[in-house]
Amino acid sequence: MIGLTGITSIAGCSLFNSRGGPNVQPPDSLGTTWSPSADAWSFPYADVKNTARSPHRLQTLPIVTWQDHVTPDNPGSQISGELIAATPNQVISAVRFDHEIQLRAYDAVDGTRRWHRRIQYPSGLATPQFGGLVEDIIYLTDGSTDVIAINEADGKVHWRWNLYERVADEVPSKFLSAPDSPFLPLPFATPETVYVQSSYGVHGLAPEDGAEQWRIYLGRQTDEMTLGYPFGLAVTDRRIWASYGGGVQSVFTIELADGNPEINRIRLPLSNPSSPVVTSGSEAVLTNATTWATRPEKTLAVGVTEDGGMWQFPGHAGEGASAYSSLATDNKRVFICECHAKSERLVVFALRAATGKLEWVFRKSLAQRDVSVGAGREFRLSQPAVTGDSLLVGYGNSPYAATGEGEIIALSRTGGDIQWRTDLPVAPRYLAMTNNGLYVGGQQGSVVALADDDSE
Repeated sequence: MIGLTGITSIAGCSLFNSRGGPNVQPPDSLGTTWSPSADAWSFPYADVKNTARSPHRLQTLPIVTWQDHVTPDNPGSQISGELIAATPNQVISAVRFDHEIQLRAYDAVDGTRRWHRRIQYPSGLATPQFGGLVEDIIYLTDGSTDVIAINEADGKVHWRWNLYERVADEVPSKFLSAPDSPFLPLPFATPETVYVQSSYGVHGLAPEDGAEQWRIYLGRQTDEMTLGYPFGLAVTDRRIWASYGGGVQSVFTIELADGNPEINRIRLPLSNPSSPVVTSGSEAVLTNATTWATRPEKTLAVGVTEDGGMWQFPGHAGEGASAYSSLATDNKRVFICECHAKSERLVVFALRAATGKLEWVFRKSLAQRDVSVGAGREFRLSQPAVTGDSLLVGYGNSPYAATGEGEIIALSRTGGDIQWRTDLPVAPRYLAMTNNGLYVGGQQGSVVALADDDSE
């Protein structure tokens, strides 16, 4: 199947005047040749290509070296948490409350709490988004208007700016967000530029002070003035990938041609596409950002190329409520998990990244586990991760206002054979691998550290 695409080049000057149009300010350069340290997990999906991959692995059945969870101020309250970065020295987690997020830093070796920072954000639909730990700075947004930089060493705010207000000084609001809809900034940092995706398009901020350096409007490729919900960015050496859901339902590629931005739109069969996972310079794979649904999705994964080539993989023909994971890749293969209520099985697929052809599949019955895929408020699949020659997958149940329990399974990424498995005192949602070990995040702000058992 070939995707529908359109390519537009934008002149080097501003598009329309400052009060009558989107007022594009093209960049001098795009992309990055930078890669984070292989010993760290610097982004929610490890790196700037969202591969969820680390060269390090656990050699033996691991043991828990430390764990922590947050006790809410109101007993019985449910709070969500996630891992946003891990380095050889420090692990950073984020715990969400109704209108506040708490960043917590732990010593990577023994779990000692080093600092925590409270950050206010608008209650309601706003959801803070995280854009990486780059050169000792943590980047995030408040999910509504603000972009924030936090010092990793002590948690102090380096800078915080209302990007919406700054852009609105030069761009009419009709190009920034739909009526009664938020601006929805989503960050993605590199040493040269803090990229911010929004319902307008893509902005480039200066890492040192957050000043907007350039902006690219993407609405010209659609029938709407604004793009609705941004779902994620990926950055390569000369290209940006940006996915959008809602009525836009597309992934855009942006690169410079003769100094001008060239924008390519690829329409997707996914209503809520995930962040693009780049498997080569011109290819990416996406799945649904949905983690649980009352009925199965028609398409599990989609591979796209910059020129509009596309493959689709439907996944397992299940019935009833369904749970889905994000993607991971070793560049040759992409990996994804799903579960369906009727079969109560964990299914892991390994697909050829270039073609979507099924290479191997792993199935595990959950009938003997105390879990229920149909329990939408409780059951979730973990983010998968490629660690060395292993693929880590997981699942678990999180009863309301509890940490729950679950299992992590290590599979051979070349054949799907089980290498080891371990039960956890938390339902795993997020994984981060460093040269020190594996860190698992879950509900109630839980963090569990795993390492090789040196006694074996």
